[in-house]
Amino acid sequence: MKGTDLTLEPVSGAIGAWVRGYELGVGASPDTSARLQRALAERGVLFFDFGRVPDFGEFFEFAGMFGKVQGEFGQEIRDRKQPATPFIDSSVTPMKPFRINHWHADGGPLPVPPRAAILAAHEVPETGGDTMWASMVAAYDALSPHLQRMLDGMRIVNNNRRTGFLEPREHIHPAVVVNPVTGRKCLFVDPNYTAGFVDVPEAESDALLRFLFEHINTPEFHVRLRWKPGYCAVWHQQVTKHRGVADFTGPRKLQRLTVDGEPLLGATQ
Repeated sequence: MKGTDLTLEPVSGAIGAWVRGYELGVGASPDTSARLQRALAERGVLFFDFGRVPDFGEFFEFAGMFGKVQGEFGQEIRDRKQPATPFIDSSVTPMKPFRINHWHADGGPLPVPPRAAILAAHEVPETGGDTMWASMVAAYDALSPHLQRMLDGMRIVNNNRRTGFLEPREHIHPAVVVNPVTGRKCLFVDPNYTAGFVDVPEAESDALLRFLFEHINTPEFHVRLRWKPGYCAVWHQQVTKHRGVADFTGPRKLQRLTVDGEPLLGATQ
């Protein structure tokens, strides 16, 4: 398979594209991998229609086009009653108790968050259960130049205290990161994980975070996918935030893998 076999169809102005021409189970060339990684950094999230539910080997091979696949995700659930599985399953991790329906990037409290996450739909509700993504590039670009300059030099504390079902994690990250592929700046604050700004009084920090969390809700930054079995989404953790929509009943089972990241580059580094 050659990179020229692929076509990209943008979904919205700020974020998202359908990738056409990828055949599940067919090995990809280095050119294809490089092109998809570039597209991922530029569009934030890529959508694929495999036409059928992939087996794990096919899914793992597909994920490898976006980097080194992680053997185990870095945030562990406390008091797990069963072995970890590579699935997001609503019967095991329901959206609301696990805060899946809040904007977040996976691994925010980790020293090096994963670069990308990949989901492939196995079982989906008849209606509802969509996933949304928000462009953190668009969110940064829409801020005033004054606020951009201020945030460029700030740091945030990310921890998982709001998600008490996880083993405690905490790390300091830049409030604004630079994507190494595109050079674009991305807002990195996270409604699930950002506890505050470093060296900023609590009242000021809380007020600024409330503004930024609401700013992420701007519809012009968003794209939304209604899942069907065989659909797949790949998204860049620096460039986007994502959330599930908890408006469904019945099973929702998505196979998931993540790809190793690299140390985050701050805007003033």
